Amino acid sequence: MCGIAGFLSYNSVYNEDQLYTMTNKLVHRGPDAEGYFFDGICGLGHRRLSIIDLSVNANQPMFSSNKRYVMVYNGEVYNFEEISNRILQLPGNKDFKFATTSDTEVILEAFLHFGVDFVNHLNGMFAIAIYDTFEKELYLFRDRLGIKPLFYFWDGKNIAFASELKSIESISEITLNIKKNAIAEFLHLGFIPAPHTIYENIYKLNPGCYLQLNKEGLESIKYWNLSDKLHSTVVTNKAEAISKLSDLLISSVRYQLRSDVPFGVFLSGGIDSSLITAIATTLSDSKINTFSIGFLESK
Repeated sequence: MCGIAGFLSYNSVYNEDQLYTMTNKLVHRGPDAEGYFFDGICGLGHRRLSIIDLSVNANQPMFSSNKRYVMVYNGEVYNFEEISNRILQLPGNKDFKFATTSDTEVILEAFLHFGVDFVNHLNGMFAIAIYDTFEKELYLFRDRLGIKPLFYFWDGKNIAFASELKSIESISEITLNIKKNAIAEFLHLGFIPAPHTIYENIYKLNPGCYLQLNKEGLESIKYWNLSDKLHSTVVTNKAEAISKLSDLLISSVRYQLRSDVPFGVFLSGGIDSSLITAIATTLSDSKINTFSIGFLESK
């Protein structure tokens, strides 16, 4: 878990000190490193929890190889090695060498080579902010199912974003007005569904969507929809269904075991976590640490 924060204001409403404050609100999400980018218009802040490539070269914000794009990112992209191989096989990239072994660099180079369509290559959970220093455009991406959080404030001219609401709350120029309809949603559902939050003018970026902000305005684009992935074909053979499910589970767990730090499995006491642990044990060369959480109080 990392934390990202930032803003884009063409009339320079926000400043560098506010960027530091926003980012420092996320220290608990990333104790290993911090980094900042500010050019007078755009600010990007990052708190890092190191998982892949623990070196300082993999710290963020990170610039693309052509120095045009700068990125902060929270999450993990599990198939980054496959994407990096795809990039190296592109025409003209024969002599290209990645400077790190991090998924961060691969994501950024994928954006450079594939444009916004790069997001369709990613297998993982992510909240990504990419700033085009040439065109002064900002892109915000959220993973398909919204596993990683991404909040943003938009007043029609200026945008501020972060992994948590408290970062946006720290900006004194933003007036925080409670959204009464959101209270009703929380009391009815137990949560406030995207794109709404408890505040007016502050939103959750919808899962499977990205935002593009430039001087012409803000546009929201949906790049993935679950209903498009549902098929009417049914697997009626039980053995075939079990085999397909097994292959998918093994593939998913194998991807998520890629790590440069020790990892473990949280056991909730149910079938799902037990199955994941069993698969991870067969795939890992080292012992899998497992964790459970209990409470003394029966409440």
